[in-house]
Amino acid sequence: MSEAVDPVAQAASRLEAAVERLARAAANRPVLVPAGGEGEAPAQGADLAKVAALAARLDETIARLRGVLGEEG
Repeated sequence: MSEAVDPVAQAASRLEAAVERLARAAANRPVLVPAGGEGEAPAQGADLAKVAALAARLDETIARLRGVLGEEG
């Protein structure tokens, strides 16, 4: 007989895995340095608006998960 799978535990595991992937990606990103001389714009990096949107979605997901688990944030 197979054991029942806890959907909350699965969701927590997937969220933890996603955070680990993001951490690895951030650690492997090259450091941004200025493109050239004084007054020039820095080299292009991540789209800050997209990063902020992703962070907001992650915060919302964590808050919902904590609510389901009955934890306080």
